[in-house]
Amino acid sequence: MAFVKLVKNKAYFMRYQTKFRRRHQGKTDYFARKRLVIQDKDKYNTPKYRLVVRFTSTRVLAQVVYSTIQGDKVFTSADSNELRRFGLTAGLTNYASAYSTGLLVARRLLKKVGLDTTYAGNTSIEKHYDAGEDEKDRRPFKVILDVGLKATSTGSKVFAVLKGVADGGVLIPHSQSRFPGYNKDKPDEDNKILRERVLGGHVDKYLKALKGTEKETVQFKRWLECLKTSGAKSVEDLYKKVHAEIRKNPDHVKRGVKQNPKRDHTKLSKKRLNAKQRRENVRKRI
Repeated sequence: MAFVKLVKNKAYFMRYQTKFRRRHQGKTDYFARKRLVIQDKDKYNTPKYRLVVRFTSTRVLAQVVYSTIQGDKVFTSADSNELRRFGLTAGLTNYASAYSTGLLVARRLLKKVGLDTTYAGNTSIEKHYDAGEDEKDRRPFKVILDVGLKATSTGSKVFAVLKGVADGGVLIPHSQSRFPGYNKDKPDEDNKILRERVLGGHVDKYLKALKGTEKETVQFKRWLECLKTSGAKSVEDLYKKVHAEIRKNPDHVKRGVKQNPKRDHTKLSKKRLNAKQRRENVRKRI
């Protein structure tokens, strides 16, 4: 047998350093995080705010976060489930709902810092808007997009949240080229494709295509119920109504306690027994 060189010897294992927990779990890209979190020394410990956007199978989460030595602190947040309060009960993870969640977190943030009246934002969705170009006496609130491990491909829903935050009046550095329908030859032209996506025009088109068929009641059951309860004629009208309601009152409303919960947790919780009761239980078993 040929001589085999021992590569991983004692010296190797003595100097071996394990990766951070969230790195070997595949949850955090620390190369990107360092560049998002690190702050200039001449800022004198001013928080550097990040717009953290995450998606699950049922909702869109948008949080404005800043980092400290102890860990990350959430300054304000919004969830697409909150859109139910404004009349939207279906399609809570699509492009239009992602935009609405971004708009909600932006208006909530500006109201918290007292800038909601100074920076009203943008109502014409197809036009590009940058709060930095519309600077008033108080500078606009600045955040940086944090996408995590999500692929930043053109048309991604991450950029729908970004567009909602930008139109909400928050300064967020970005390029238009990642929005669907962007024309690099005519960058200042109104983006009608983006407007259609943001107002759920693609949902409306498909709904009309299936009208009168059996698939309509199967695939669009929740949408049809949603439109009926809200009184909107189309999905586009519904989203316009949601945007108006968000601008009117973006405050977070706590969910009330369920009147008739399905499960009574008091029955499941074990009662602490004293020594006498434990001996009695043993005697019964014997």
